[in-house]
Amino acid sequence: MSGHNYDLRTDFIEALKEITALMSIAYEQTGPVPDDHALAQAGLENGGEIVLDYVDHNEAGIAFEHLLYMINEPPLIVSEECTKILARIAKTLEMPFTGDESSRL
Repeated sequence: MSGHNYDLRTDFIEALKEITALMSIAYEQTGPVPDDHALAQAGLENGGEIVLDYVDHNEAGIAFEHLLYMINEPPLIVSEECTKILARIAKTLEMPFTGDESSRL
């Protein structure tokens, strides 16, 4: 892997640490998830694995979109530090990111 890809993968891993922790808390607080609940959607509970699989298969853009999906659907509120990491990923991938997607209050 080139240095550029390694740094990008590292950023994904750092963002996922917080996002998957928040996702776990959301699942714990919800208990059994009803079928019509936001957390019942495909790709959320195992989203970290999905994101890294995309990254490892040179599909970082799709990985980033899935990461934002994981944040927006429940919705989760991520820290300023995580938002900075997401912005760095977006800049590297030359994808739009305002930060609004991840910092709803």
